Amino acid sequence: MGGVFITIEGVEGAGKSTQLQRLETALGSLPTVFSREPGGTALGREIRSLLLAPHASGETWCPQSELLLFYADRAQHVAKVLRPALEAGKIVVVDRFADSTRAYQGASGVDDGTLKALQDLVLGDFRPDLTLVLDMDPTRSLARVKARNAALGDTFTETRFDDAALRFHQRVREIFTAIAQEEPRRVRLIDAEGSADEVFARLWAEVRPVLARAGFSVA
Repeated sequence: MGGVFITIEGVEGAGKSTQLQRLETALGSLPTVFSREPGGTALGREIRSLLLAPHASGETWCPQSELLLFYADRAQHVAKVLRPALEAGKIVVVDRFADSTRAYQGASGVDDGTLKALQDLVLGDFRPDLTLVLDMDPTRSLARVKARNAALGDTFTETRFDDAALRFHQRVREIFTAIAQEEPRRVRLIDAEGSADEVFARLWAEVRPVLARAGFSVA
């Protein structure tokens, strides 16, 4: 379509936000659109609130309902933001996309065949040119999240650190790894251990040649 489509994925606490900020700085004045899922459109932000905010009743989404909400958000995002930006020849960087749905909803018990079928139905051949998965042992990544939340005085997410939650995030990591093995030309596992500078050097080593091949001038 003329542009370059890059997605950033990974387990919680692997440093996505930090690396996205560094990537935005590195891309400088290049024509770039940064977005996220869920919530990359006005309607998507309403869906994000439905997905992430606790309901007063205490009721939670079943995995299938959650899956359909994610794809409602994604279909709108592709139609209104991602496809137009790519057709305009821009670099599009998205914080989480379809691989996160496969990983997280797959770890929640949704069959991978169902996940792939819905992805094909909604997205067709619309796929990222490059997907970077920040990879880290969930034992350490969740400890990072816990420390960060404690510093912010946020206790809402404490339940994610029990044994069952740790197994869930280990399963998420396993699925991300399996996706990378299925699609090695598109998906790169980035070791998220070490300093932010070290991790960004690994990430940039994957991004730079993709942009150069597409005709973007990068340092």
